[in-house]
Amino acid sequence: MQQNKGLWQQIYQTFASLKLSIFIFLTLAVASVIGTLLPQGLMEQDLEQHFSPTATWWIATFGLHDLYRTGWFRFLLLLLCLNLIVCTIQRLPKAIKLLRYRDDHVDPEKLTKFAHHKHFSTKLGWEQTKDVLARVIAKEFGTTTELQNEGLYSAIAEKGRWSTLIVYVVHFSVLIVLLGALIGSLFGFKGFMNISEGEATAGVVLSSADRILNLPFQVRCDAFEASFYETGAPKDFRSDLTIIEDGREVLQRTIRVNDPLTYKGITFYQSSYGSSVRNAEVEFQDVDSGKTYKLVLPYRQAIPIPGTTDRVQAMQYQQDMAQFGPALALVLFREGQEPSGSWILVDMPKFHGNRIQNYQVKVDHVEQSRYTGLQVKRDPGVWIVWFGFVAMLAGIGLTFYTSHRKLWIWAEPAGEEREWGKVVIAGRTNKNPLAFEQDFNHLCERLQEELKQKDQRE
Repeated sequence: MQQNKGLWQQIYQTFASLKLSIFIFLTLAVASVIGTLLPQGLMEQDLEQHFSPTATWWIATFGLHDLYRTGWFRFLLLLLCLNLIVCTIQRLPKAIKLLRYRDDHVDPEKLTKFAHHKHFSTKLGWEQTKDVLARVIAKEFGTTTELQNEGLYSAIAEKGRWSTLIVYVVHFSVLIVLLGALIGSLFGFKGFMNISEGEATAGVVLSSADRILNLPFQVRCDAFEASFYETGAPKDFRSDLTIIEDGREVLQRTIRVNDPLTYKGITFYQSSYGSSVRNAEVEFQDVDSGKTYKLVLPYRQAIPIPGTTDRVQAMQYQQDMAQFGPALALVLFREGQEPSGSWILVDMPKFHGNRIQNYQVKVDHVEQSRYTGLQVKRDPGVWIVWFGFVAMLAGIGLTFYTSHRKLWIWAEPAGEEREWGKVVIAGRTNKNPLAFEQDFNHLCERLQEELKQKDQRE
């Protein structure tokens, strides 16, 4: 039983350790730098186009191409949450105990040992001394609380007592930010969709995996427009979108870069654009028989050549093939043989390479359509993160600009037994001692001045 208790105590102390906090923060900082420098959202097959095989293996193994959704990054966030909670549990009771503590007496000998203390003499009696001390301190510092001390005057004054708990507001706000980040990581997604003009789709290709997520509604691109500078660089591009749900058009909106559309918590950003092939009009001439076949080939759909068992498919299109102009990649499927194909140069119909087996091929026309590229994102934890971030900024600001200041006042007024009375005042702060020293000295100067003026009037 004692061994189990000792083990749990060790685990508890480990999670309460400042060293663990520093380790987690440094690891998260390094990971965030990697996530900033390394392009995020790439699919694993796209990594090979940007990195060497070795680098690709490391990136894919540790999920660095989608770092913020990896299990180990989430584990670090969870570990940081536990660390903050345990640190708060360990230290908060002590802070509350200090907050509740109240002085019941003031010892003048102890006050003279404070770093900030002053003592001076006065001929004023009890009531006059008490009045000056309470009035000046209330004006310059804060309301005094008088303590029971028969025959003597003792009191305390405090400012910013609750500031000792502000650090736990920062702890709490960090937990809120981490909670929002975990919710977004677990229940959100990020992907993209390409939609041709006039078409609608519900499929989102996820960035974190090579799979498609179907939305509970469709997005239709009614129109796409792009404008360009004289240099050819894009100036502006926009998409007219319609949300279709249960067969009904429920929302229409034009989006631009930095002006997205949000529907049911899912945001659509204008990300890119391009053109795609709808179909191609192609002539096939059988060099053996001399017959010519004119076909309309839907993009990436195999079509039979009439009167034969052959099928042909348009597989890919390039606007400029090695500076020879546009080219269409065709594949011929023939029974009992491996598929064969070739790039057909559109602007060079008599090019000798425009041939697939016994067919001389000429492309008459390629019909293209423009498509809009949308980045699709859902982050249900974003508002929690914003709330935590605002609370954190407020907490950090209050932590820097507020402090717990406390004064102890002891006075032995003049009377029948003594001609001169004594006043001892001391102060302490938990932050910014230089500023406190200036305020403390100014307060003591005002007290001495008021006591002296009052003494002269009396």
